[in-house]
Amino acid sequence: MSDDESIIIKRLNKCPHVAHGGAWKIAFADFMTAAMAFFLMLWILGGVNDEEMKAMAEFFRDPTVIDASPSTLVESKEAGQTADAMIDMGGFKDAPKSAEDGEGEGAGKAQEMASLEAMKAALEQRIKENAELNQLKEQLKIDITPNGLQIQILDDRKRPMFGSGVDLPKEYAANLLREVGAVLAFSQNKISIAGHTDSSGYHASSEYTNWELSSDRANAARRLLLEGGVNSDKIAQAVGMADTVPFDKENPYNPRNRRISIIVLNKEAEARLRSLSDAPQVEDLTSQMNLLAH
Repeated sequence: MSDDESIIIKRLNKCPHVAHGGAWKIAFADFMTAAMAFFLMLWILGGVNDEEMKAMAEFFRDPTVIDASPSTLVESKEAGQTADAMIDMGGFKDAPKSAEDGEGEGAGKAQEMASLEAMKAALEQRIKENAELNQLKEQLKIDITPNGLQIQILDDRKRPMFGSGVDLPKEYAANLLREVGAVLAFSQNKISIAGHTDSSGYHASSEYTNWELSSDRANAARRLLLEGGVNSDKIAQAVGMADTVPFDKENPYNPRNRRISIIVLNKEAEARLRSLSDAPQVEDLTSQMNLLAH
């Protein structure tokens, strides 16, 4: 080594590690919770058959008891119990029941379902046998829903059910409603009638709106059902829904949103509807007044 060469020695100072924050732990925990919920949902849906899937879809499809859905308002009599749910999760014991009660309720529901199915078949056959009404079959939608037998008479751009902006039905629409009434006349169940419009409204200053129009059309349908043979005592309600429950949710101006919806209510739906409109008892009002006075 020559005297001119220099030796350089580098000494590195090691810095102590700085403590990491804990924010990542919270984010990771949230991610794991979401992943667990997602896989739990997949596991549940993996054990659902087509009928149960269809029932769930109907439950969420429609928020009103009037126009079915979806539901919509289909509650379980076993709410709050440990089992008997639509989807059997396993590992739970059923609440004790009387065998006689269970058999009686099941037989009653089966009989009611059979009656609704027979009514649906009779109505379809009646429309099929009538050449004039058979031309309207594309505007007639008949389904068994969680609320009962639903009959929807849909409008069409080329063949409207009512005159524009009025509650006067066309002659073929009136005949169709009378034929529906002739079939429903044999039903012992209550009937709900709802009128629907599209989102085309009146002038902003007009006092007559889609609410009045849909209500008037529902009442026009009610009168025609009575002409067909339905007893007036069987009408549970005739209401106007305006454009709040469109048939075509993607296009609120679709003519098919203008429709009359008739539901032959099953016993559960009838009970729910009655509970919504039940007035409080006089004794209850008196006790509440006394409480407020004190």
